[in-house]
Formats: sequence, C-alpha cells, structure tokens
Amino acid sequence: MSPRDKRDVTDLHRQLMDRFPRAFPQDYDALRPLKLGIHADILHRWPEVDPVLLRRVLANHTRRDGYLLALIHGRGDRRYDLDGQPVGTVTPEERAEAARLLAASTQRGQAKAEQVRTHKALEEQRRQQRERERHNREAKAARKAEHARVQQEIAARKATLLAQDITPESRSERKRRLAREAAARSKVQPRAETPAVFERRSPASPPPPAARPAARLPEWAERPARLPDRPEPAPAPPLPPVEFRKKRRVVSPPDEK
Repeated sequence: MSPRDKRDVTDLHRQLMDRFPRAFPQDYDALRPLKLGIHADILHRWPEVDPVLLRRVLANHTRRDGYLLALIHGRGDRRYDLDGQPVGTVTPEERAEAARLLAASTQRGQAKAEQVRTHKALEEQRRQQRERERHNREAKAARKAEHARVQQEIAARKATLLAQDITPESRSERKRRLAREAAARSKVQPRAETPAVFERRSPASPPPPAARPAARLPEWAERPARLPDRPEPAPAPPLPPVEFRKKRRVVSPPDEK
C-alpha cells in the first residue's frame, strides 16, 4: 500500500468514527464485534463513499488486535450494528479464527520489535564508529598541525643561525662529524711500541741456559698489545715520609711479701 492509500484509509476511518461512533468508537478498549454485512449497511446510509476504499478500511479495522480481543473475550458473544444495537452472535469457529489471527499478529509484532531493537543496536554501533573516526581525524589533524609548527620553529632557528654565519647541523650530522674527527685523531696520534713477548718468572727460579733455544710462543702472544688512544695518566705524587715511634711500656715491679 502506497503512502497516499494509507492516508486515504486513515481519513476514511476517521470519518467513520465521526459518523458512526457506536460502531467505530474512539476508545481503543471500547471496540465491539460488528454485524456481519456491515459493509452494505454503510453503503446504504452513505452512498457517496468509495466501496473499494471502504473494504480496505473495514479489513484494517477488523484485523486490529483490539477488535480480535473483543471477538475472543466479548461479553455475551453479541455483534452490533451501526447504531450499537445487538445483531447476531460470535460463533466458536469465529472466536478460534480470531485467536489464530491474534497469535499471528502478536508474533509479527514481536518480530518487528526485535528488528527495531537490532536496528537500534546497529545504529548505535555505527554512531560510535563514526564518533571514533571523527576523534581519530581530529587527533591526526592536531598531530599534523603540531608537526608543521615544529618544522616552522626549526626553519626559524636555522634562518637565525645562517644570519649569524653559523652553519646549522642536525643531530645525525653532528654525530657523523664527531665520529670523523675522532677517527682522524686516532690516525694521527703515534702508538707506543710494546714488547712482543711477555714472560713471567718467579724470583727464585734460575735464568734459562743460553744454549737452550727459545720455545715458540702461540700466535696470540706474539702479537703486540694495542694501547688505548687516550694519553697515559700522570704519575701520582709521592707520599710524604712518615716517622714511626715506638711506644714504651712501663712494667710495675712485683709486690714483695
């Protein structure tokens, strides 16, 4: 049903409630079972109404949950005409059919409510996702602005140094320059010569005989030791002389008896 047809059905239903308030009450809880063939009675008393649209209105009215509850739990099992007069009764078969339609309508309502809850949950998740994306965009824009500000400050400092005839250099360039200068100093500084062989002798051991050939040392002992590049530390100043005096001990004579 198109939106225009829905509006037409709603307007005609409102006109029926105004023309026949006893058959079509305004109160939802006051709905009562209608007479069988009420469609012909309405056309007889209101000839200018559209019959096709009237059938849609009556089908919509009789499929409402309130009307089905009136068929199932109505007092006296009576039906009523346009003037509110009792005409006819509700049969058990009609009551069973109304119960079936009410159960189906309740099931559809529950399914629709579940769909509404699921849709709301999805919409909330999408809203949170959009909020996170917006926050990330703002944080990224703030980081870009901060980076641009820092770069501007660096450019200003470099311009100031260049104006003072000072060549600016970055931290990595300074590290490389210091490494090159250290390597150049280590190449220029002469190295002290060290003996190729170190021998340990105890004071009591006699010197080796002259005729005995020297034993071949391993390769690691023949290599000269490499001294550090830094200069030798200055010798410590001599300590002042200390004079030790022996303390005399006075022994008392033994007691005479």
